[in-house]
Amino acid sequence: SSAALARSARPPPPALRSVGSPPRPRVTMPNAEKLAKKQAYFDKLIDLCVNHPNALLVGVDHVASKTMQNIRMEFRGKAVVLMGKNTMIRKGLLIGHERHPEAGMDKLRAS
Repeated sequence: SSAALARSARPPPPALRSVGSPPRPRVTMPNAEKLAKKQAYFDKLIDLCVNHPNALLVGVDHVASKTMQNIRMEFRGKAVVLMGKNTMIRKGLLIGHERHPEAGMDKLRAS
């Protein structure tokens, strides 16, 4: 009982200070150039999905750049290799499904 009383009588720990911590970065909207690049990427992804009967989505984590270079060289003239970040691909497939629901992009997005 006296130990519980002693614990409750302790002062609270000092508050965390923000002295020396880096300032928070300001969150701003992307500029028009970046938005245009993203829109061009989405348009290209949607065009490829709508106008080509076959598509293959592949994760390439931990693949050496030389290996990717060799793969891209082998596919030249035979296939289109479009690389992008996961979130960009997902968002592009979502936009494409909204524009062209018959194209089956929801199936690609689910995989």
